[in-house]
Amino acid sequence: MNMEVEQVMCAAERISLIEECNAFIAAQPVRSARTARVGVALPIDKDELNAAIMGSGIAGFDASMSKRSKRIVKNTYMYADLAALLKYPAASQKEQRYNEFMRLMTLAGWFAFSQPYNRYQAESQKVTMDNIALSIIHGAVGAAVGQGQAALKVLSTVADSTMEALKNEPEALALFEKNSKKAEGGNFCMTSALQDAEGGITMAVAAVQYFAKAQQTKVLFVEWAPTSVEVYNGAATMEMDEEDYLIAEPLIVKALTALREKALSIEFGPKA
Repeated sequence: MNMEVEQVMCAAERISLIEECNAFIAAQPVRSARTARVGVALPIDKDELNAAIMGSGIAGFDASMSKRSKRIVKNTYMYADLAALLKYPAASQKEQRYNEFMRLMTLAGWFAFSQPYNRYQAESQKVTMDNIALSIIHGAVGAAVGQGQAALKVLSTVADSTMEALKNEPEALALFEKNSKKAEGGNFCMTSALQDAEGGITMAVAAVQYFAKAQQTKVLFVEWAPTSVEVYNGAATMEMDEEDYLIAEPLIVKALTALREKALSIEFGPKA
């Protein structure tokens, strides 16, 4: 894996770059969103469960994680994802959007080891997007540095159990499908996170974008023929100490508050 090279910067520079991003976000026309309902009113986000849908993102949390750590993952992910999408909305800008997402995660306080954005090569005649995401995240975990094998196994296990649980959560799945599908295909991200004894957070990320000749009614848990869909992916593992986030937190929370209707999140699964 290649280490992101522009990660070590002073606090003032990080704040300046986040403020620059926030100014860009504030300048974008945001249409008034309708009240978010997926079958019934979405539950209040309490950071108590072990998985969540964050827009087009699927997040899995190990039982080791505190509410505070889950909130950090959600806030930084949603901020980077929304801002990158606003800046690079076109389907042709998939690589720029992923790189901007990674840049903003770094500014938020994550220390990232990232694989290049590339085209996914299917190894079978039938694929499912859920299995593609899991294979990407397993690959990212396998290439991770600085973590023991036990921790790496936890990240893979969390990803597997989160995707399996999502099958039985119609409200969460409906929100994901609504946010991940586009006319020409779709994009989504999957994350798996854990917390160590000192409070440090480790997260594996798989970003997927696909272009389909014919859009299916579902994204996950259905078979796609590799000849009918082009899939691109990026992957990374990230580490964070909470102190690195504190500098950026007020600015990120401020931006998310303004975009809260676009940053919908729903928890699912049993309590961690």
